[in-house]
Amino acid sequence: MIWSLLVSILLFYGILIVVNIPASFIGLDFQAGEPPKLWYAPPGYVIPVVWFVLFALLGVARYTLIQAGFATYQWWLYGLAFLCATYAYYTLGLAKLTAISALWFGLIGNIVVILFAAFVVYKLLPVNKTAALLTVPVLIWTTFASLIVLGEMKLDKLL
Repeated sequence: MIWSLLVSILLFYGILIVVNIPASFIGLDFQAGEPPKLWYAPPGYVIPVVWFVLFALLGVARYTLIQAGFATYQWWLYGLAFLCATYAYYTLGLAKLTAISALWFGLIGNIVVILFAAFVVYKLLPVNKTAALLTVPVLIWTTFASLIVLGEMKLDKLL
């Protein structure tokens, strides 16, 4: 039982890591060490820690679904994890290709993640309340991240 839980969490860590390995090789690096522009923005090192926690929660949600006999619903969690893990590609990557600020792509991407995460919660709630609730922190964090992006857009006079 504990091994099944560990495998579920490691699967989601694997998605996060494997999807992001190529990012630095194609020049999609986040600016390390840059102090936050906004008083409510966390220091840069907090963001990967939060995502590791969120992906662990998605892993626990997967485990919960499998234990309850609803394994087919795990694919919604994989889709959400993949969407979240590809953040660098649809922000920095598209900004690099189009010369449009990554903040715009970040905001649009965050809105898509929020909507998809809400949809996943909606899909999971009738079959497994625990799995649905374990997905809610992705909604909360991405909403908070969107407020940071909006603040940075105001500072950069993009809004």
